Amino acid sequence: RKIPLMTSDAGVSVRLGDVARIQIGPEMRRGIAELNGEGEVAGGVIIMRSGKNALETIDAVKVKLEKLKASLPPGVEIVPTYDRSSLIKRAVSNLKEKLIEEFIVVAVVCALFLFHLRSALVAIITLPIGI
Repeated sequence: RKIPLMTSDAGVSVRLGDVARIQIGPEMRRGIAELNGEGEVAGGVIIMRSGKNALETIDAVKVKLEKLKASLPPGVEIVPTYDRSSLIKRAVSNLKEKLIEEFIVVAVVCALFLFHLRSALVAIITLPIGI
């Protein structure tokens, strides 16, 4: 603020604080992104091959990351920010529940409308298998 810029003809010194607002800014950025507003981060994306099992791929990546953590320099850590494994497990669980519900509804409807056990069993067994 007290850095002189120039001196006028009358001998008055013009300082930087007289002509500008001065404030201390943040440190220089070294990276392109931050995680939760702090620290510098590098990003990576795991791409799964078509037709592969997603849960097996995610588990294999987790194992590799654990092995990699031992070789990282101090202060560097790997933080997964998006893990789809819980989403996939919930979807599979939901599918199982809906399949059981469908089986029960088909069984009740067939039993009510067909009144013939053998015909009802054919529909009860083939519909869930077909789906």
